[in-house]
Amino acid sequence: MVAELGRRQPACTRFAVARGGAAFVGASPERLVRKRGRVVDSEALAGSCARTGDDAAAAAALAASAKDRAEHAWVVAAIEAALAPRCRTLDVPSAPAVRTLRQILHLHTPITGELAQGAHVLELVAALHPTPAVGGTPTADAVAWIAAHEPTPRGWYASPVGWFDAAGDGEFAVAIRSGLLAGATATLFAGAGIVAASDPAAELAETELKLRALSDALGLESPR
Repeated sequence: MVAELGRRQPACTRFAVARGGAAFVGASPERLVRKRGRVVDSEALAGSCARTGDDAAAAAALAASAKDRAEHAWVVAAIEAALAPRCRTLDVPSAPAVRTLRQILHLHTPITGELAQGAHVLELVAALHPTPAVGGTPTADAVAWIAAHEPTPRGWYASPVGWFDAAGDGEFAVAIRSGLLAGATATLFAGAGIVAASDPAAELAETELKLRALSDALGLESPR
């Protein structure tokens, strides 16, 4: 499964965590944080559209979408707010680029800084997670609303997944585009950011598109 995800999603972080008779697997396009010495990297990945066969036109439309730019800006602001107090310098581009994956385009802002003092990567994970892309904003209110209204527990979905070493360096991704495999059952997870200008049908279509990262690798029939 992980090898197939690697073949289909080479630009993503592939992961597999086994526990008991189940395995949590995925191909995440989103880095939460990477720390190497005092250099720290994160990224905002929010605002999406399907590839249409004309990537240039689709990318231009995505970059011009006020709804997607607003959704993206919430994530950039949250990452900047978490990292700026810990950094001597922090580079936050003024406008996002467009990242191309197998089925989808994303607005993407890489954020890089130099830490003012030593910190374990897990401290940075705790400061950043959950970003508005998976946990909403303001964080406490949004997470409480999600817990009260989502019909199915998320489990490990959208959690940080990664590694660290004895020096406190490491890298963590956000466990989106993921699934729990247990025997003959596969429970797949994907989602979309909901903002004031969201259209329910469009958000459902986006979520179904994101599910294909796992369903295609498993050889399952795609939704619809």
